[in-house]
Amino acid sequence: MKTTILSAIGLLALAGSVSAQTAFLATGTGISNGTPSEPPPQTFYALDVATCSVSTVGTMGDSITAMDFDNAGNLVGIRATDFTPPYTLYSIDTGSGALTSIIDLTDGGGDPNVGNFPDMAFDPTTGNWYAWTESGDDLTQVDPGTGVVTVLGDAYPGNNPSAGSGTSVDSSGTIWTIPCSGCGDGARAGNGNGEERGGVIADALYTVDPTTGLASFVVQLTGEDTNFTINGMDFASDGTLYAIEGGFCNDTNCATRLVSIDTTSGAITEVCPQAALPTGVDAVAIAGLPASVAVPLMNHWMFLAIALLLGSVAAVQVWRRQG
Repeated sequence: MKTTILSAIGLLALAGSVSAQTAFLATGTGISNGTPSEPPPQTFYALDVATCSVSTVGTMGDSITAMDFDNAGNLVGIRATDFTPPYTLYSIDTGSGALTSIIDLTDGGGDPNVGNFPDMAFDPTTGNWYAWTESGDDLTQVDPGTGVVTVLGDAYPGNNPSAGSGTSVDSSGTIWTIPCSGCGDGARAGNGNGEERGGVIADALYTVDPTTGLASFVVQLTGEDTNFTINGMDFASDGTLYAIEGGFCNDTNCATRLVSIDTTSGAITEVCPQAALPTGVDAVAIAGLPASVAVPLMNHWMFLAIALLLGSVAAVQVWRRQG
């Protein structure tokens, strides 16, 4: 009897449990250790999005500038530093930060000079991997089996965003990108399509056609730090788009913060301030249940299961007493 009642209480507790949402962060090379306050390069961190608490997971051993989770929960990243091959596709151990090489990337002709990759994204609807390349600033498709990187087309015909290029795919398979967010001077162009330093396409949110590679303007960004760029971004399971904002601080040790981006209005909202995050964060991947989502303590099926359980216990006790 006591055991059964405790089981019912356990169901109640289980129904109300919520797993915290974690943002995994990676710092690349190029961070000087000459300043004691700077973090070591190639470090893997875990960030609790709800509390903005950061813990060091481990040292990766290589520079990861782009990473994302697949449908099975595997974290994959790309080594990309200063346009110097090899550009290696890695599996990342979220418990230790250890890297396991999958394959070195090349173009279709075997050339390893496929360019820096500021961000990458997994499409949960097709299983395809995409990565943004700074060798032309275009979207590419990455084949993890062969290592071949295929440029899908000219994303911004006649323009070059020059930096940034956070990229992510939402749950419906739409590919989103932000070219050179914050690299302008804060003076918006009349048509809302960017600022001088980044060209006419900067500081805005775009979607990308995976067939043609062409980027289409969606909305102008607001609320960004005009000295910073979007280093990387990722959708959470509730559809929230999170991003790491940092860079262009005239130093390799740039401050970074976690922000959310409204894909309808373009509004950028700070989630975790610069004081909470390590400097030099270059990649982000979101895992776990969204902490901001209100999870019901019990639905009607849980109530029914517990009621039946307690009802059966009562019936057994009555039968025993009558017997």
